[in-house]
Amino acid sequence: MIEFLSSRKMEKEKLDSLTEVEKLRELEKEKSLNQRIETIIFRKFKEAGLDDRIKEMNFTLEEIAEKVDQLMFLYQTNSRQKTSPSVRKMKVKEMISLLLQQHGRLSAPQLCNLLNLSRTRCSEYLKDMENKGLLQSELNCRKKFYSIRQ
Repeated sequence: MIEFLSSRKMEKEKLDSLTEVEKLRELEKEKSLNQRIETIIFRKFKEAGLDDRIKEMNFTLEEIAEKVDQLMFLYQTNSRQKTSPSVRKMKVKEMISLLLQQHGRLSAPQLCNLLNLSRTRCSEYLKDMENKGLLQSELNCRKKFYSIRQ
């Protein structure tokens, strides 16, 4: 009886090790397939001349992210200081102007994310700037995009 149980245990261990090997083989196949697909995609991008464009876009996105980080740092350092609400409003409006100059046109949710403001507060600033004639807006479907008035 003991011999039978020990032989069953050994068979189970062999099966377990075989399934592990099969799993590893499948993972290796998947990795090599992914690498082949990636190589084909990069080759197609290169043939179409898109790889240079992608590099340019990545560089531009990195520049934008760096400028937004600078603006956020300025905003955070200014918000830590006890400033009057009117000075804070002016600073936020300046940042909105800078972002719109850099990007051309942005929607209120995009500006909210970039400035780390609530939608309500951001919309309040945008409406105020639009009423003063600093900004112009255009509706595109259900989104309202703001840009600096020319």
